[in-house]
Amino acid sequence: MTINLKDLFAPINDVNDKVLMKLLTAIKDGQQKDFDYLKFKQSYKALSQMGMDESTAAKSAFLTASTMGLTKDKLMLTVQHYKNILNREKEQFAIALKNQIANNIDAKSLEINRLLEKIEENKRKIKQLVAEQELIEVEIMKLKDGSEVSRIKIEDTRDQFKHTFDILYSEIEEDGQLYDRVL
Repeated sequence: MTINLKDLFAPINDVNDKVLMKLLTAIKDGQQKDFDYLKFKQSYKALSQMGMDESTAAKSAFLTASTMGLTKDKLMLTVQHYKNILNREKEQFAIALKNQIANNIDAKSLEINRLLEKIEENKRKIKQLVAEQELIEVEIMKLKDGSEVSRIKIEDTRDQFKHTFDILYSEIEEDGQLYDRVL
């Protein structure tokens, strides 16, 4: 006898069908061969739909199931079995969720922090480069000033040399002319 698990449980509204089908598939995969909670629930639901009250439907379903070897203890064990299946699915979902958070949120947060640190590092480098550039500009100004001072000194020395040279040269030339003429 095939059990339609989706029909077996009360109409479930406002749930994600994909999640519902995943959980129902897990229940189906863990379904027991003997008369268990699912078969009992199917009988109970059929009797309830015939108009029986809850108590009468449960007692009638149990009376029929007991002829197939079902006891209250076995029924409660199979109820626990399916609860365990759902709890395993819940644990697997928690692990998958944790991995999704790690991969899609935490990893991105780490990358954001790494990039923010890179921005701060770049700002420090820029600040350092600006300071270095200012020092270079000051050094250039000093060199320009020093170059100008040196140029002025060199030109002054050149002018003094030329002036002194011209005086001495003229005097020696005049002496030469004088000696040539007088002697």
